[in-house]
Amino acid sequence: MQYIVHYDIAAFFVVVAAMVHFFYKKTISTRQTRIFTLLIWVAFVSNIFDIISIYTIANPHVLPLWMHYVVNEIYLITFNATAAVYYAYIIMATKGRAPLSRFEQARIILPISIDILLVASTPFTHAVFYFDGEMNYIHGGMFMVLYAFALFYVLASLIHSIRFQKKMTLLQNATVYFYTISSFAAVIVQIYVSNLLVAQFAVAISVLLIYLSMENPADYGDKMLGTYNLLAFNEVVCANMEADKHFRIAGIQIAGMRYIGEMLGADSQLQMVKEIAQFLVQTVGNKRVFALSENRFAIVGKRRGLDWDKLVESIQNRFQKPFFSQGVEISLTAPMCIIDLPDNAEKIEDVIDIFNYCFEEETTGSWGEVVYAGKDILEKGKRENRILQIINQAIREHYFSVYYQPIYSVEKQQFTSAEALLRLSYKDMGFISPEEFIPIAEKNGLILEIGDYVFREVCRFITEHKLWEMGIETVHINLSVIECMQEKLHERLVRVMDEYHLDYSHVHLEITETAAVVSEDTLWSNMQSLIDKGVAFALDDYGTGFSNIMAVIKYPFRTIKLDKSMVWDSMKSEKAMTVLKHSISMIKDMNMEVIAEGVEELEQAEILASMGCDFFQGYYYSKPVEGSEFIKKVMAQ
Repeated sequence: MQYIVHYDIAAFFVVVAAMVHFFYKKTISTRQTRIFTLLIWVAFVSNIFDIISIYTIANPHVLPLWMHYVVNEIYLITFNATAAVYYAYIIMATKGRAPLSRFEQARIILPISIDILLVASTPFTHAVFYFDGEMNYIHGGMFMVLYAFALFYVLASLIHSIRFQKKMTLLQNATVYFYTISSFAAVIVQIYVSNLLVAQFAVAISVLLIYLSMENPADYGDKMLGTYNLLAFNEVVCANMEADKHFRIAGIQIAGMRYIGEMLGADSQLQMVKEIAQFLVQTVGNKRVFALSENRFAIVGKRRGLDWDKLVESIQNRFQKPFFSQGVEISLTAPMCIIDLPDNAEKIEDVIDIFNYCFEEETTGSWGEVVYAGKDILEKGKRENRILQIINQAIREHYFSVYYQPIYSVEKQQFTSAEALLRLSYKDMGFISPEEFIPIAEKNGLILEIGDYVFREVCRFITEHKLWEMGIETVHINLSVIECMQEKLHERLVRVMDEYHLDYSHVHLEITETAAVVSEDTLWSNMQSLIDKGVAFALDDYGTGFSNIMAVIKYPFRTIKLDKSMVWDSMKSEKAMTVLKHSISMIKDMNMEVIAEGVEELEQAEILASMGCDFFQGYYYSKPVEGSEFIKKVMAQ
């Protein structure tokens, strides 16, 4: 029989072209990519041995009989294996990283195993093919079974793709349909026109379409930077985790990149990112560098496959030198977060969360620092997220609690004011300290809502119980740094006080030195507007900062609150006692009142009173209590 081999030769060039591009451009190794690699190799081997078998059948005397059998067996096995691997590939493409079920494994393995057994035994059984005495190639009685197995895989692939078509793109579904139609057509042609060899060409075109629609390396690369992208990072990390490999990830955050864009423009920012990406690629190679965002990179490698200490040193040394853009010298810093896996993270989301937690300035401590992240950071981040959820729920459902800590007047020998303190408890978390949840609320933009809630609740409490009739002249309410930065703060507070018909003089607002430093002109304007109404201001936490004397001088405070640490230290140190004594004297000379926080013993109160303190606040007099208990304390005095 004279075979027409033009389509086989064309198939060879199509497969080779796809292979060259795939292996040249291939970037990452995933389960799906590994199956495609097997598919393209099986298709290539099948095509080669198909061409060889055509030649040897036409020239039977060039090879001994046993080699004829080997050549044809390899061709027939790999030809059907192409369909089996293709079916496995379609399943992988729709299942993502989910494991194969036993039924799926059986559908893939069982038919091809029977196929291999039939072909491998054919030299003895002549079931699939054999050579007669004149070395003519003859199909055996079971030859059509091979076509049946191939069609089984084709139909199974089609059914699976239809079942999970929503998990594939339109082009990917079209590729499956093309493969199905072309395979059926090729089999029919082979059956009725046995010398026209088109099956390999159909396979080659299908492989090319699969490559273009499902395995395009461009999906994993950042063309502008010459690195992998976030999608590739997710795939690589997940694949390594699934394989239970021990590897390491170094996250790198480029601090200050946003300001480059604002000062020099987007083009300069992009050029700077490209320069940094090129440096990282040159340092560790392009197979390990991933661009996760415009200012964040990751390097992935084996724990012992890289000299990580040298890598960290190289990156730190580079960022100690300036960068240049448009003739401008720019200093950038690059804090790093290094994670060992799978020790310190169980899934890709954990890795991203650890990066986010580590790259917050509050966590890293100082930009340029290297953090070797453990599960403690992840647990801290998870707790922070949980607290954030609780804060949101507390705002919606109004279950924050406001406690009141009485403030004792030395002159009147009774409680004359109180500080309102916010408290938060939750059923599965217990008591959550304000020192923990307030910074979280500030960071996530919720502090204004919380501040509004507290202010309204205190105004309601004062008017509802007519505290002024019980001798409580003022209630101190803390203002956050963010609140102090609001230009219309005074309007909001006045509107709430008017809503509750509250005399403005009953409100005493406390701000910290940080708020005073950050807000400046805005705070000054708000203070003047509120003081004109009769609201008083206190500087909180005096003695903990470095420039609070300037805050005392600059702003119109009525009261200065000595931080409890300053009070406690003075009881242990003569130097601290001298500082405390002169601080109180200075404040009194400026006609301001002094409140001492943290008073826990009578002796402390007597010493502070002798120095001129006007008010005491602390556990010696009362801890913070709920509103009802506060009323009882005030009524009982």
